[in-house]
Amino acid sequence: MKKTMKIEGMSCSHCTGAVTRALEETPGVSNVQVSLEKKEAGFDVEDGRVSDAALKELIEDLGYDVAGIA
Repeated sequence: MKKTMKIEGMSCSHCTGAVTRALEETPGVSNVQVSLEKKEAGFDVEDGRVSDAALKELIEDLGYDVAGIA
């Protein structure tokens, strides 16, 4: 299932790298693409492997704000 996460607070390539690594290291998440310009991350999630709430917590623990996941 394709997901898009809106992320506030990313300001540089270090930020996008941190978000990319965190998502790629999450079991059940693949094909991660993070855009600083769009302030979002796109990725695929295997059904039932990880919840939106867990993904939101993962990114917010890095210090960013998740504005939504669709």
